[in-house]
Amino acid sequence: MGPKAGVFCHNGLGDGVVSLVLSNNLQLNGWKVDTYQNTIGSMQRWIPHLPILSYPEADQVERILHEYQWFFVFQNDSSEFVQKLIAEGKRRDPDQMKVIYIYPSRRIVNEPYYQDAQIDPDLSVAENLRRFCEKILHLPKITKSNGFIPPAGLKQRKYERKVLIHPTSSRPGKNWNKEKYVELAWHLQKEGFEPQLVLGEREREAWKDQSPLFTPIFPTLDELAGYVYESAYLLGNDSGLAHLASFLGIPTLTVTRRKALARLWAPSFAPNVVVTPHPWIPNIRGLRLRDRYWQRFISTEKVLRSFDRLVQMTA
Repeated sequence: MGPKAGVFCHNGLGDGVVSLVLSNNLQLNGWKVDTYQNTIGSMQRWIPHLPILSYPEADQVERILHEYQWFFVFQNDSSEFVQKLIAEGKRRDPDQMKVIYIYPSRRIVNEPYYQDAQIDPDLSVAENLRRFCEKILHLPKITKSNGFIPPAGLKQRKYERKVLIHPTSSRPGKNWNKEKYVELAWHLQKEGFEPQLVLGEREREAWKDQSPLFTPIFPTLDELAGYVYESAYLLGNDSGLAHLASFLGIPTLTVTRRKALARLWAPSFAPNVVVTPHPWIPNIRGLRLRDRYWQRFISTEKVLRSFDRLVQMTA
């Protein structure tokens, strides 16, 4: 058996999808890799060569430290397990424990373990992880892929006019206006597309007046992934579902408040167009008009024009 590596990701959907670039590169170079993440486990059949495990409890740190030769930990202030793992791993062997900061800020260079990965906020997360494998780990075989293997029986972009719209995210402050998403959907329908709203069960009550546009309910992420894979496009906020769609090779359009966030976190596995407010809108410290009211500064017309550009890119 070859050497073993443990990759410990954030538990968000997008974080897990992107982190697989690291796991895939390690596996490609002969490492047996376990990826710890609590969201993407049901998608195991899409990545059969990369085992996905649930996060251990904090009292399992000692066992984990004896199980692997390399540790790759995406820094997470809120996780007791991660904090214990980093502290004890760095105490025992600093070179064995690599800490990765995924922040859209130049100030990350001041973090205590920034040199472990040297993330550049001007590059996408996927490209940063590829460079990390090449420049710091010096792995001989390098890829930007996260190892996606489509299950048998599915056809990528089978429904050429189906446009999935994901109007929610993990935080309300990341979401473009509901009314504009509805307007966008009806405009797309008039243009001959088949827009559908992707919403979880608990989100549907707030959107019940748009129920004719709902997708089916998917019991697992695996089933949702199959539906996304056979759709033509996904439009929405900066969210994990956009990264999943890109991971599946589906072109995406992302509506977000800041270009700095988009440079680092925009979906980057398939063609993507990012829509942000105009840079001339004041965003000085203490005022932050662009950050506070960004939804008002992005019109439906601007998003439609950007979608037309995405269609032309992928024609």
